Amino acid sequence: MKKILLASFVMVLFLASCSSPEHKLIGTWKVAKVDTQFGKTKLPPELITHIVDSQKKLSFRIVNDSILVMLLDKNPIEAHWKLDNKTQIITYYFSTQKSRVNTLGVLKGDEIINETKMPLGKLKVHYQKQ
Repeated sequence: MKKILLASFVMVLFLASCSSPEHKLIGTWKVAKVDTQFGKTKLPPELITHIVDSQKKLSFRIVNDSILVMLLDKNPIEAHWKLDNKTQIITYYFSTQKSRVNTLGVLKGDEIINETKMPLGKLKVHYQKQ
């Protein structure tokens, strides 16, 4: 009887860990949509297209609960990541720059959304798991 209870307890712990937010993030994420809000700045359409296309070149693969691999033009760069369960903000840093923590985005439903403010305006990139 004790073995059955212990086995049941272990199974419940295993299933609970598999449904954690970190576990659900494991996989390959690609750009689904890019929103631009450049306000009153009058940019040529070609420049806006270039900005959007350059954002679409970045994808990443979350390997486990601490490692992610960024793919820029299919060139892999390994980093360490962390999810803040309270704010749902995902941050990362490179092994060579541990003190420089970057924001990957905010987990919202089935998307990771990265919003960047720059002198031209705002850029919002939506990543979805493939």
